[in-house]
Amino acid sequence: MENSQIFHDLSVSTSVSNDSSSSHSNSSAENQTYEDFEEPVSLEGSVVKDDDEAYELYNSHAFRKGFGTRKGKKRTGCKASVQFDVDKKTGVYVLSKHCRLHNHSMVPANKKYLIRSYRHISKEQLAFLTTFTCSDTKLADILRAMMKEVCGEAHLGFTVPDAYDALTNFFWRDGRMRSDYEAFGDLLIHDTTYRTNKYDMICGPFVGMNLHTQNIMFGVGFILYKKAGSFDWIFNSFLTSMGGKQTVTIMTDQCSAMDKAIREVFPKSRHQLCMWHIGENAVVNIKGVMAKEGFKRQFDYVLKYSDTVVEFEHYWNSFLADYNCAKHSWIIRLYSLKEKWCPAYNKEWFSGGVLSSQRSDRDYKSFYF
Repeated sequence: MENSQIFHDLSVSTSVSNDSSSSHSNSSAENQTYEDFEEPVSLEGSVVKDDDEAYELYNSHAFRKGFGTRKGKKRTGCKASVQFDVDKKTGVYVLSKHCRLHNHSMVPANKKYLIRSYRHISKEQLAFLTTFTCSDTKLADILRAMMKEVCGEAHLGFTVPDAYDALTNFFWRDGRMRSDYEAFGDLLIHDTTYRTNKYDMICGPFVGMNLHTQNIMFGVGFILYKKAGSFDWIFNSFLTSMGGKQTVTIMTDQCSAMDKAIREVFPKSRHQLCMWHIGENAVVNIKGVMAKEGFKRQFDYVLKYSDTVVEFEHYWNSFLADYNCAKHSWIIRLYSLKEKWCPAYNKEWFSGGVLSSQRSDRDYKSFYF
């Protein structure tokens, strides 16, 4: 036997209680500690014909017991898992190991429909949703009708947020954009400041700069919510469509969900923050300090014009002393991110002299919704 395939338990705190896509989640569950226990039934010796059947076997078993599953090596602290070995002669998958030890409680029967690994929008359901949304029927009305037909959301097979996600996150580019990215993709600007007028979706153009410092469009993505999962999907879609080419520098606005997705999808790229957005955030977070005479001018100088790290530290400390703002939480947070915005820390990374993602503003206006 060789060529093993392993499926893991996805613990209850991830699949249900900490599932941000479900309005039924219990946020306190992730802080609870459960006594380890072992399932009474072992699946060892089960035989299936391929990878899909192997996953379906364990996923169906998990659903009956009340927990979710995932492929791969990423764990949540629970030891429960199964391992399939492929028989070299017959090609069948034999379940060789089944660890049944869990560190969490099982999902009760009335909440099992929330388990992420068992939720799925079928092709027929998606076609039904798409057809009626194209006829200007509100998605909420369509879902109510579908739930009524199957006697409740628990029998629908997916949650309401799943339906919205399936219909609202999308990415587009054409062949010319891919050619431009291959030639000028060392700098990638992604700005999610704007929302479309009609559907209130977030429009995020992917923009670069050619040899004449002119804007060029690499693609455009639309998402409904600024969540890590949405950004992860849109960035992966972009990267896949571009043949996996990592950009040298990616410039965005300041968003923790986006930052998390960038670290996962663009691990080789330098993430820089837009100066314009930092200035806008300062207006909101340190309004009182900004009202002081000369603050804006000195703040702008410290942000943009330090040529060396030593020079930056000198001007930054002088700035803190002059305006007595060293203990302000937003200022402290901004300093902790200095390598993402201070030019002195980014000399080895190409940025084309661009300091703001607002270059994408004119490209956003090319889209009408």
